[in-house]
Amino acid sequence: MPLSNYGLKQLILSLLCTAAMANSVFAERMTPAFSTTLCAAADSAESYRGAFLKSFKTLQKGNQNWLYRDMDLKRAYGPRAAGYESLQDLQRLLQSRGTTLVMVPIPGRALIHPEYLGDIDYDVQGGRQSYSRYLEQLRAIQIVVPQINSLFEQTHSKPLFFARDHHWNHHGARTIARLTAYAIKGQKISGIGKKAFSSYSVGGDHNDGSLQRAALELCQQRYPKEPFKLYQTVAMSSSLDDDLFAEPVEPQIVLVGTSNSKGRLHFNFDGFLAHYVGATVNNKAKSGGGFGGALKDYLGSRDFSESPPRILVWEVPGYYSLNDPAFFGDLLLGLEVKSSS
Repeated sequence: MPLSNYGLKQLILSLLCTAAMANSVFAERMTPAFSTTLCAAADSAESYRGAFLKSFKTLQKGNQNWLYRDMDLKRAYGPRAAGYESLQDLQRLLQSRGTTLVMVPIPGRALIHPEYLGDIDYDVQGGRQSYSRYLEQLRAIQIVVPQINSLFEQTHSKPLFFARDHHWNHHGARTIARLTAYAIKGQKISGIGKKAFSSYSVGGDHNDGSLQRAALELCQQRYPKEPFKLYQTVAMSSSLDDDLFAEPVEPQIVLVGTSNSKGRLHFNFDGFLAHYVGATVNNKAKSGGGFGGALKDYLGSRDFSESPPRILVWEVPGYYSLNDPAFFGDLLLGLEVKSSS
């Protein structure tokens, strides 16, 4: 029996709907779910052997080729009670020598740039709250701390960190140097010689980031090197600088810290800090010394013993918990001996 025009139209519509539904189901089956896994080896803690890889477990991938490790995704910032007591003792002993302690705890990359996390499971709000409490507890024991958590509420036109390296980038160093300078100026500390500085770009380079090198070693996955600008800060000359008979002035701001402050990529944190404070900064930071290697070396030096600075800036990545009684025991004992002599 031949179909009427109406019946034919209904049959065609029914066939089209069935085909569309089949295509939809097929597409769902064929579209892979986004995974934060780089490879099976990256998911296994046993794969992270050796001095280099052990610092990068466990690698995960976010959006736009960003890579993260566990230390980028901390849920609790700051030390336990005993750690805060050690920091308070450090502040007290430094103050007895006329030195104000300024701490610069660098926030985790995910706290500043959650937009690159993708499907990585991380409580950004909880991490931010913990980091903010950390800063407040440092202030409560009279340590000067910049308002770094103010960056959480800002929109950043360009990243403050590399996508595949555990360091800040040059824009991040400059941004946090500005906040640190503002905190230092707010203390109105006397006896710091004023000087004008100028900062400018001196070209660029490309960074084969630490996280992407770990990804290559674990998963044989290659990523492009990240471009960055290089900066230099120089003192602007004045009539006082031309006085050949003037007594040399010892810098009254000393910086200690990690490879964020002195390393192969030269982030110019010390230069930006000098620029925004308007005073010379003596950089005593140390690459590869952990959270306190540079601090311990400087406080044990003749320079500190004979001429303690007015301000000591301690840059320390926030992923360090500062729960190390042996380190602080040695450090504080040395300071107590210096203070009593």
